[in-house]
Amino acid sequence: MMSVKVEVKLDVESMADFMIYHIYTSGAGMTALILGMLNVGLTIAFVMKRQFLLAAVFLLFVCLVFIVFPVFIRKKVIKQMQNSRRLEETVTYEFMDDGILTTTSEDSGKASWSKFKRAISRKQIIFLYDAQKRAIILPVSQLGDRYTEIVDMIFAHMPAPAVRIRRMDGRKGTAPRPRKEADRKAYVDGKVTREPEVEKGPEE
Repeated sequence: MMSVKVEVKLDVESMADFMIYHIYTSGAGMTALILGMLNVGLTIAFVMKRQFLLAAVFLLFVCLVFIVFPVFIRKKVIKQMQNSRRLEETVTYEFMDDGILTTTSEDSGKASWSKFKRAISRKQIIFLYDAQKRAIILPVSQLGDRYTEIVDMIFAHMPAPAVRIRRMDGRKGTAPRPRKEADRKAYVDGKVTREPEVEKGPEE
């Protein structure tokens, strides 16, 4: 059975990124984003009509939605998390073909892949949601060389529409790898067969 094990320690920035995403993808958050985009359109419309006072009012709402609120949320989360025990604890995640094993100093538990409904990457974190909106949060900076292996495991065991993760971490990409020996041989044979065609010149 294939497995990938990684140890992570949740940090304040990762938790803040997760909470901002969680809030802005909720019903209220989506409504705020829609209103923010509407205000962007109204700001542009009033600028084109040279009604700059009204444009400034709607621009203020845009700043509130896209700048002030995220900064406020981030500061609040950082303040709450600074004294949290979760920041002091190392958690081990082992990704296996039959699920994900989570181990802490006090407890351990295993969840099958079917329990996870979404896998998402945002900025410098990967998180996996279950049906109860609980999440495994993985800071990308702590995954190291295991990043690609973990992402491959997620893509292999979760439905494609549920996965929204970048397949590279800026240092290495993920190439498709044949899973069976027969597929690998066919891939290699096909490559060998095609190579002479590249070297052919135009027919006379």
